[in-house]
Amino acid sequence: MHDLTLLSSGRPLVLLPFEDDWFDSEDGPDVVVLLVSGCALLRVLTKFGPHSIQVLHAPVFLNLHRVFAGTVDVCSFSPEPDSDAIVFTRSEVQELVFDRGPEGQAFRRLALTSVASMVRFTNMSLNRIFAKVTPSAGSQAHPAKRSRGESQRQAVDFDEREAYILLDAAGIDTSTLPDLGLTAFEVPEESPLITAGSQGDDAFLIGEGRFRVEIPVEGMEAEAVAILGPGEIVGEMSLIDDSPRSASVVAHGGPGVVFRLSREVFRRLLESGSPDGAPLLAGITLALTKRVDEALRRAVTFRMLAGPG
Repeated sequence: MHDLTLLSSGRPLVLLPFEDDWFDSEDGPDVVVLLVSGCALLRVLTKFGPHSIQVLHAPVFLNLHRVFAGTVDVCSFSPEPDSDAIVFTRSEVQELVFDRGPEGQAFRRLALTSVASMVRFTNMSLNRIFAKVTPSAGSQAHPAKRSRGESQRQAVDFDEREAYILLDAAGIDTSTLPDLGLTAFEVPEESPLITAGSQGDDAFLIGEGRFRVEIPVEGMEAEAVAILGPGEIVGEMSLIDDSPRSASVVAHGGPGVVFRLSREVFRRLLESGSPDGAPLLAGITLALTKRVDEALRRAVTFRMLAGPG
């Protein structure tokens, strides 16, 4: 609650209207909303009508993805009556995510928790959608690839120039990563870096190669939902909410190199508010808002494939 109190200081509380798609409409106000009390129903918008994802409880940012990922007209938030919120402008949010002071630290902690919850709840909804889909008579369901366990990792030298996507976006100096406690490892081709259902103790910043993200589907082959490359991060949600991995990540098309961010190091950077860790945590926040955007769009697509009902 200290973070919420800090961010609330000097900002008026706003009583939210009880309206759908008020926050995510292209014609809606270009603001970010932090729900201070109450809750709001998150739904994705499809041609069959809204599809419920999850009730989000305060404190939670409802629409960070609007600023960092450009998502509009994909989802709606329906606040319960008399819910209170704080409203941030686009420029305030863009400054706070990189701010090295106490307010920036508070913003990142709440933002990371919020977007991680949205990604996980949306991915869980995808499994519920798939469970309702019956394969056609001519189709054959293939068993998911069996995991060979966590990959055997070997320490390697790392070309700092390769990690550019997340690193450049957050202004991270790669030469400082070892000082923050991150180490580089190699993952052999088609070896799992992360296995769905396992307990997460670390996240990985991709340095070289490509990695395939798969979500398990009961009775069917695992569904590949994304291919990630250098500068992107995987596994960060398990560090934030301590939940089991929601997807598997496999080295795709060759070996890959990753930087390992342990739970211990992540917690220290997050809780201590160290200014040195601000760029990395800001980068993780940006990566997660991108993941929100991807997850919401997948939910819309898969809901339409499942048909009405």
